[in-house]
Amino acid sequence: DDENTRALAWFSLGEKAETAYLSLTRGDGGQNLIGDELSEDLGVLRTQELLAARRIDGARQYFTRAVDFGYSKSADESLKKWGESDILSDVVLVIRQFKPDVIITRFPADKRAGHGHHTAATLLALEAFEKAADPAYLPNQVAEYGAWKTTSIYWNSSVWWDKELSTTAKNDPQYMVQEIGGYNSLLGMSYNEIGTLARSQHKCQGFGAIVERGSLTEYFQYLL
Repeated sequence: DDENTRALAWFSLGEKAETAYLSLTRGDGGQNLIGDELSEDLGVLRTQELLAARRIDGARQYFTRAVDFGYSKSADESLKKWGESDILSDVVLVIRQFKPDVIITRFPADKRAGHGHHTAATLLALEAFEKAADPAYLPNQVAEYGAWKTTSIYWNSSVWWDKELSTTAKNDPQYMVQEIGGYNSLLGMSYNEIGTLARSQHKCQGFGAIVERGSLTEYFQYLL
């Protein structure tokens, strides 16, 4: 449920970029506002909600073996319970299969992420960025898919973490600032609208929202 559906819609449908979202877990440890499904059954439900969202915003959907065990206080706890080496190998596998030119993380790699799962996801992305290009890492994977060097990795920052982000980004060359609220005349909707419709597919979390139009600025901070 943490993907930026509006950005996914802009990349996929606006820029015509081959776009994918990798969710480490399937949301098994969360709550369900529309039914009785919990744990593994909830994971099945949320998997289908993610797939429904991707059918709207146009991106692909990937997962790893990581299990959502509820709120995690730290990245270390998450990585220990998941099995860091196993989940890292899953992330690297997706990179080698999908072969992205650019990777974008959804959260910062520190406590500002607010949830151990979130911080761990970014730490794994940063490590996988390097490992995927290393032919000595998991040579059986390399034999089948090849090593893959992604050109760069960014963080999709927001005013959630920095109230002065518009000023910060304006004066910092490490940021890419992009207006993504444009209207697509062929689709008859803006990327804001498409993204909102996609996010509303997360029904078991009550994420239905009023369709939004108008200007929307996204910030992408260069990491590597």
